[in-house]
Amino acid sequence: MAASVVQQLKKLPRHPVRGIRYLFRWAEFRLRPAETEEKLKKDAQRYWNAPGTELLNQYSHWRGAGIFADEDLWLALGRRNLELYRQFCRMLGVSTSPRRIVEWGCGGGANAVHFASLAETYIGIDVTRPSLLECARQLDAVGFRNFKPVLIDAGAPETALTQITEKCDLFLATYVFEVFPTPDYGLHVLQIARKLLNDGGMAIIQIRFISESWSSQPRRFAYKRHFTGNAYRVEVFWDEAEKCGFVPQAVRLLPYDKLNKNTNYAYFLLST
Repeated sequence: MAASVVQQLKKLPRHPVRGIRYLFRWAEFRLRPAETEEKLKKDAQRYWNAPGTELLNQYSHWRGAGIFADEDLWLALGRRNLELYRQFCRMLGVSTSPRRIVEWGCGGGANAVHFASLAETYIGIDVTRPSLLECARQLDAVGFRNFKPVLIDAGAPETALTQITEKCDLFLATYVFEVFPTPDYGLHVLQIARKLLNDGGMAIIQIRFISESWSSQPRRFAYKRHFTGNAYRVEVFWDEAEKCGFVPQAVRLLPYDKLNKNTNYAYFLLST
């Protein structure tokens, strides 16, 4: 332990305040006990349903909120994901459009405004009613009228299965697995995703991947401060997807995202 502390001291930033903050985060990660999944679920539900602020709306990808006052940036997020979907389709030789798309964590509709025109029905799942209303508003603005909102509690993600009665062709989840309470919770949602999809369907799921740095490891405490702290090893997520009945086809790594300045992104293409 002492040797490990010495190593971290050598890595401290030269700026004293930043150095103290770095050392505190490292010590907390090493020494703080993990909280239960039930507590983290409740904390997540409470966090995302707090009174709306510009920052919270930014994290939920609302048009015009925070950094998304830059209209081009907001549009670029979903447009890039749509292009990735098209690249994956070409890779698999898929030429037909999905009739029903389900997005887990639709937020303010940054993906929906680009993907919805491909489908007859677009289903958005979220843990907050305001985000579902905002997603519906954005889709209405682009002329899409067949949006199906699905409100769930973070503590009971499986209730999505009782609200979505028809199988879907495309499951989409970006910028959301990283905010799940725990890795096991994300794997539970992965199982739900497989149940929501038709045979011959496709899933595109983005995660944060674990690198050699301790700071990329999952957090299991203080959800409000570490709400983007969920992560997986790439090969583990691949294997877990297979266990759920998916056929992993490809993974694209994005070590640094120039659009939102985040790191360690992995986009999985899974077929059924």
